[in-house]
Amino acid sequence: MASRGDQIPISEKWAFEHTVQCGVSAEFAWKFWTDVENWKLDSDVVSVELEGPFVGGARGATLTKSSGRLEWHVAELGPRRAVLEFPAPGAVARFVYSFEDVDDGRRTRITQRVSLSGEKASMYVDTIGRALEMGIPEGMRKLCGAMEAAARTIET
Repeated sequence: MASRGDQIPISEKWAFEHTVQCGVSAEFAWKFWTDVENWKLDSDVVSVELEGPFVGGARGATLTKSSGRLEWHVAELGPRRAVLEFPAPGAVARFVYSFEDVDDGRRTRITQRVSLSGEKASMYVDTIGRALEMGIPEGMRKLCGAMEAAARTIET
């Protein structure tokens, strides 16, 4: 498991990356994660809306206890890789998720990278950025645990 907050491209004001390995296949992990109903395992998430299927260009919104309604869109979608963008006044939060097979497909390396960019991005670093740095590692551990539990129920 690793976390990084360095190597930030010039256009970004802040970035953070965290990786976990999970005991499910990348195919299973991807299907689990792209079912946005599973995002509610985060205790801060009240509901998630997705307009249509999880495809490039799709729009959605997440209602959270801490921040209210957050609108987002799927900016890019590739094989087991997605980029979600959350606009904010003068900035954008960009979440990049990737799912890689490891151990001959028995495990998955899940990486979440988040960045803040835009003319006013610096004003969000101390609040949103620091909160994400604190929450992402635990959220990813919880996600992995939920995936592993879901896979066990399918196997039995």
